Amino acid sequence: MEPRPSPEESRALARVWKNQARPQGPPLDFTGPRWPESWAGPGDAAPSPREVAELLREALGWPEWVRLYAKPALAVVAAARLAAARGLPKGVLWVAPGTGAPLEPPSGPPGVAVLRGDWAPDTGAMLWAQEEIQGQGMLYLLDESATAFRLAPGGAREYFGLEPELALYGPALAGGLPFAALAGCGPAPEPGPEPPAEALAAAAGLIPRAARSETAERIAELGRLLSLGLDYFTRRAGLWEELGWEGPAALPRLKGRRLWAFIELAREEGLGLQPLVFLDPQLSPQEVPDRLWARLARAAARLKVLPEGDKAPLGWRDAARTASCTRVADLLAGLEGES
Repeated sequence: MEPRPSPEESRALARVWKNQARPQGPPLDFTGPRWPESWAGPGDAAPSPREVAELLREALGWPEWVRLYAKPALAVVAAARLAAARGLPKGVLWVAPGTGAPLEPPSGPPGVAVLRGDWAPDTGAMLWAQEEIQGQGMLYLLDESATAFRLAPGGAREYFGLEPELALYGPALAGGLPFAALAGCGPAPEPGPEPPAEALAAAAGLIPRAARSETAERIAELGRLLSLGLDYFTRRAGLWEELGWEGPAALPRLKGRRLWAFIELAREEGLGLQPLVFLDPQLSPQEVPDRLWARLARAAARLKVLPEGDKAPLGWRDAARTASCTRVADLLAGLEGES
């Protein structure tokens, strides 16, 4: 179901489209699963790996143990060793619903299946993938590198109602520094090379704030507001068939045949986007009209006058040169007259 704007939001959307004012505030970057840098930082003393692992275990609630590693690949190797201890092959199969990746491995039976949920089209696709993994007897590892604390306080595990044996967490939980965590129940893997001290300090500051329920709620609300803006401005620009979005509000995915031109135009307006949108929980919903909607509106208006297939222009003047009007304002006036 598409979100509906409140009367106040409808008025704000109309005002932003009509004004086409330059965006207020610093640029926004929604291109990666990083958390705010201000959330990460050392306390009075550098935490130990054991302390950070316990902090994450308590934040998640479900695992019996958490092991930390210097990078995700080492955590996956540890999972493969757990599979080997069960008598399973060490091969690893990556399963990513929504990306077109096949479930069957190219050669040889794997012992570990790593399930990603960042591109999943719906809950049904994730549950079907889980059923296939469990039916084949593989060790079931859920990759939460992109979804931890974003889709819900319990990540993709909670959001989709999954029951993995293990879960993988990546550098995002340490502000992008070398870091990985493997969480699970039952037998625990052997320890391996651990994250550096600065990554441990960053994770100790970041995990408690990312794990708050209000963080996932804020991200979901920002996703709702993003979708309202995309729906409104693309329709006003006559681009509803060229641009769109899908997926959960907390982790929306942009789509459409003119998506990459729109992404480039948004970047020129100070909004960093990729098809998978990672919203910044530091952005206040009250800031959205001036900081987010203004950038979406200008990018949509510029895309309207950009001939299809051309590169994004460098500014309003360049956009006008590619169209039949002398000013982008003329186009906007024409659009207002058509509505």
